[in-house]
Amino acid sequence: IIGCIDGCHVKIIAPKDHPNSYVNRKKFHSVLLQGVCNEKKLFIDIYAGEPGSLHDYNLFLKSDLAELIRTQSVTFYNNGHLIGDLAYKLSTNMLIGFKNFGNINRREINFNKKLNSCRVEIENAFALLKGRFRRLKFIETVRLDFISLFIVTAAILHNVCLLSNDLPDDIVDLNEEIREVQRNDVNEMVANEGVDNNAEQKRRNILLNLPLDE
Repeated sequence: IIGCIDGCHVKIIAPKDHPNSYVNRKKFHSVLLQGVCNEKKLFIDIYAGEPGSLHDYNLFLKSDLAELIRTQSVTFYNNGHLIGDLAYKLSTNMLIGFKNFGNINRREINFNKKLNSCRVEIENAFALLKGRFRRLKFIETVRLDFISLFIVTAAILHNVCLLSNDLPDDIVDLNEEIREVQRNDVNEMVANEGVDNNAEQKRRNILLNLPLDE
């Protein structure tokens, strides 16, 4: 696993230009933050500033990371991949869980459980970020360029703090921050757009090699 990917909303004042584009499905104005983190909750990729009405997967497609993958300008060594939720599309570079309509088998359920236990790190990373830099709960400026810069800078400082072992345990209720991140998740199940057979085979190979929980 290279990292966990997800998107979250950062609440803002309604911008002067195209304000309706910034109204998300929770009915408030926001810009989007896409983050990829590792198992230490360090951000290894950040993309911020798109309007809040954008879907997680469309946010990914507009990001620099997607362009790097598309043009093969970045290499995931050792058959590595990102992991995401059902807002993303299955590919060899992006593994997601199985959609559960009550018809998935025990191994597929087990795969989902293992994937989600890893993917929770990005929710924890967002929770730490917003808990430490509380201005990210509501940025009171109409300067969209400043907002993007502010978010990216906060993510960089988040990494610096973690690398310095500066944990905000005394000022952050992590459980409450995680609940808020989950409430404001960008997640919405992406529509099926054809099956990537190589990606499906990769997921199946991993599924068959995972130990089954008792």
